[in-house]
Amino acid sequence: MKRGITLLCVLTLCGCSAMTAGIAARSDEPNLRVDSTSVARQVSIEQVRKRRLNDRLQGSALLVSRITRDSYLQYKFTFFDREGLVVEGESSSWRPVNLHGGEQRQVTATALRPEAVEFEIALRRVTDE
Repeated sequence: MKRGITLLCVLTLCGCSAMTAGIAARSDEPNLRVDSTSVARQVSIEQVRKRRLNDRLQGSALLVSRITRDSYLQYKFTFFDREGLVVEGESSSWRPVNLHGGEQRQVTATALRPEAVEFEIALRRVTDE
């Protein structure tokens, strides 16, 4: 019984993980969150901006390659309401993006619900899962 409860707790904590190792930036915080220094050496997230578009929040960010070879990455936008709770949590999926060496690419996403007031963009390497 104890083993079952322990396993359930571990699975719950893993399921609640904010992201797989990479980097992330929020629209309401100036600092980049780094969960993987190797990803942070390859690419950065800059010019994190937000605006209202037809009563919905639109977020954008500039992805900047810091290396001379191609990077195969995934990004994901997560939107939050005024209380900091996730809006549309499961409707947002990881999207592929390939950056060539030195390339800069703007990515955008628009919240589906008008309650969204802030967002986070997370970026990670593509894995062979």
